[in-house]
Amino acid sequence: MKKIAALSAMLALVCTVTACSSGRESSITMNEAQYADDGKPIITVGSFGFFDSAFSDYLAFPQDYHIKNVNYMNGDTTYEQAAWNLDLDVIQGNSPDIIFAPPEKMYNYIRKGALTDLYSLMDDIDGLKREDFLPNVLEGLTIDGELPAVVDSFNISTAVAKTKFVGEEYTNWTPEQAIQFYNDLPAGRSFIGDDDYSLPFYMLRNTGKGCVDYTSFKCNFAGSNFADILRFCAEHPYIEGYVPDYSTMSVEEMAELSGGSEPPGYGDSQLVFPVDIIGINHALAIYTYGDLNREDVTFVGLPSNDGNGAKTYVNLHESCPYGIMKSCSNKEDAWKLMCQLLRYRKKLDENLWDDTRGVPVLMSQLDLDFDRSESYHSSINGVMHPPGESDEDGGGFHISQEAKDKLRDYILSVKIDIYYPDEVSYIIDEESDPVLAGERTPEQAAKILDNRITTILSEKA
Repeated sequence: MKKIAALSAMLALVCTVTACSSGRESSITMNEAQYADDGKPIITVGSFGFFDSAFSDYLAFPQDYHIKNVNYMNGDTTYEQAAWNLDLDVIQGNSPDIIFAPPEKMYNYIRKGALTDLYSLMDDIDGLKREDFLPNVLEGLTIDGELPAVVDSFNISTAVAKTKFVGEEYTNWTPEQAIQFYNDLPAGRSFIGDDDYSLPFYMLRNTGKGCVDYTSFKCNFAGSNFADILRFCAEHPYIEGYVPDYSTMSVEEMAELSGGSEPPGYGDSQLVFPVDIIGINHALAIYTYGDLNREDVTFVGLPSNDGNGAKTYVNLHESCPYGIMKSCSNKEDAWKLMCQLLRYRKKLDENLWDDTRGVPVLMSQLDLDFDRSESYHSSINGVMHPPGESDEDGGGFHISQEAKDKLRDYILSVKIDIYYPDEVSYIIDEESDPVLAGERTPEQAAKILDNRITTILSEKA
């Protein structure tokens, strides 16, 4: 750890000198341009053992340049060793032209000023322009007026409730509003289902995140409403329910158990329904429309103090953040490569359920996903059936245009934040568990969180 900290300090010094040069490229030590035997330029791409699926497919296509991949996590190399090796290459003037890195590592390079502002390339070079992207994507990825990195897609964690119970004025509701609805529940109706076993996770996920300012590297749990929310969760513990013993069941009994009840959204036995949007697909139509008996919904989101009810994140095997290093001597071809990667999407197989591609960052691709023919199994426009019916019974229904429009508007409204460190989320969970177990007070947990996370943030500042 000391070695990595020392190297990070060296990297910070190198990049600070670069950043203080009024943005002039001439102050940067540029990589020496590389060419293959056929005269084509070579674009070097550094990675941490994983690319998004688009890049892996794209490597097979002939280009006006060659792509050389430097994998910093080959074999048994640990992440820390890989990060050290990349930092060393950057300091020694041997950095890749483009880097694919986990969000936290990418954010470290962004703060050190090591990445090119992609807006400047959009303005000066043919390719993708600002209007090609989802506006909230560019807003969320812009830092200090610059766009240092992009992703191909992102995922959204949120929640919906039927509008007849929770009006649209409660879109992205606060923890206090959620608690009020919990306390006013009629007998026999659950707040979030399954004996509310996931209540702490639902209530604390965004509330805790809102206590941490990853821009200024400060946190404030003790001075917020976090302790009150944690106390509410501790006072409403998970009650063990019936757990079937599938090992002793007959095939007939398992079939009856799995198909004998309708979704809770049909009988209004549940109020809030968590949803992960990992693609504009058939599953999304079911979770936000079909299983809710085709009724209008409100995107209540994950309770938050700042009106940001969605948690956005990337699946590193589908969409890793990537950007162009300032030391790249061939930014034109590097930008062309990035544009091709952003535009490229592997063609869907009509007969496969492909639900893991995330929400695309380009408007044209988002529109394509919403308009995809129902002949694709994964299409959001595919046929759905009421409980107990199937394709063999005929009939069925499709998601309404109104429901699709509301989904699209919501996706375009969420705040994109992919750089929030998972480590902080794990610490919040770890220090909340003793309170839920009755072993610590919420106030004690808040003070411990302030101390622990302040220490973590100070190491990253």
